[in-house]
Parts: sequence; structure tokens; C-alpha cells
Amino acid sequence: MSLLDLQTAVGRLVRATDGHDPLRGLQLDPDERARLAALVERAGFRFTVDVQRSWCAGRAAGAAKLTLSLLPATERRRVLDDWVSAGGGTASFVATEADAFLEFIARRLRAPSHALTLCRFEQATLRASEGALGFAAPDPSWLAEPGWVLRTGRYAAVVRFHAAPHLVLAALEGQPLPPISPETTSVLFGPGLDGFSRLATSAEVALWERLGAPEALPVLIREGHRQEVIEALVTPGIVELAAT
Repeated sequence: MSLLDLQTAVGRLVRATDGHDPLRGLQLDPDERARLAALVERAGFRFTVDVQRSWCAGRAAGAAKLTLSLLPATERRRVLDDWVSAGGGTASFVATEADAFLEFIARRLRAPSHALTLCRFEQATLRASEGALGFAAPDPSWLAEPGWVLRTGRYAAVVRFHAAPHLVLAALEGQPLPPISPETTSVLFGPGLDGFSRLATSAEVALWERLGAPEALPVLIREGHRQEVIEALVTPGIVELAAT
């Protein structure tokens, strides 16, 4: 067995949790497979596996601490266990992994729910803060040029709260969650906003929803989307420009 195959085999055995053969595809003879199988049964190896899983779970918990804080303890442990079992918690790029973990959680949450709202809130804040690292507001003269296509920003989002946002956020400090309201409050997130977020107007939400697919600026103007609304979303990176 080559050193590379040995390193690969041990790494897979440490991470193996899904019932599949972790040694599949490696060039191992029966004796080498037997020795690796014996290794898995040793107390020292099991301790290494436990430490690795604990580290991965701790890293994931830190990436989504607001969302996880609203979940019952049993559900929180189950989410973390499932994420680690799926291979989560080991990526080199922390922001990318945190975003993926929050998406993983969001798919398991009821809609509408305050837990899902806070999950999207945490995810949107993460993305906006990441985008702020290289963000520069576009030149304000761009509106005078017709040859632009608009699209939703890569580091932007609209999150809908099913109660007053301050009441939902107060639950993170131990206050009871308010009832789910049929009325929603929309909050914009973008890399150029102070604090990365602010309340959205109905016109801004309408423009955001219209840009489910990119659209040319003249078309949007003809449809009645006002220039001041467009500019208010483009300047902080909530909507982005792309030349035709």
C-alpha cells in the first residue's frame, strides 16, 4: 500500500458514518484491509473519531449559533449530528461552509416559522458581510446609460419576518417568541448597507421579486419601477448591474 493510499484510507475511516465502504477504490490487498479493520476497533482510533466529530460539530455550531439557539436541544443535536455525518465541519473556507450549513438547516425548518426567518437572517448577514470585503458602490452616473441589465445581488437578500423584527430578535435574548402573523415585514440585506440591513419598502420588494431573472433597465422603467427605487437598491449592492 502506498503512503497516499494509507493516508486516504485512515482519513476516510475517521470520517466514515454513512454505512458505505470508505475503502472503496483504494488499491488494498486482503491483509491490508484486515489491518485497517482492526485499527477501527481500537480505543485510540475511536477516541480520534470522537474528537474529530466533536470539533466538526463545534465549528458548525459556532457558524449558526443564532439559528441553533432557537431549536430544542434534541433537535439541535440531531441537526449537528446529521451535518457532521454528511461530511460537514471540515471545509477550509469558513464562510462558505457556514452558508452551506445554514442552507442545510433551512431545508429542515417549517415555513413559515420564526426559526426559518432567523436562519435566513443569519445567512443573509453572513453573505452581506462577506460581500462587503471587496464592495465598491457604482458610479451614480450609471442611470444615464440605457445599456444595463439588472439582477439581484450575489451578496444580497430579502428576509421576511412574520412579526415585528425586534420582537423576533428579542427571542435571542430569552424573550418569548411572538405569534406568527399573516402580515410580513421585509428586511433588505446588502454589502453596502450600514449594518448590512434595513427595512424594505413595498416598491423595493416588488423590484427584487421582479428580478427573479435578470432584466434590462429600460424594460423595468417602462414597467413603472422608479429610477430612485432602482438607484436605492443598486448603490448598496442589493441589485447589481451587468452590461448587455
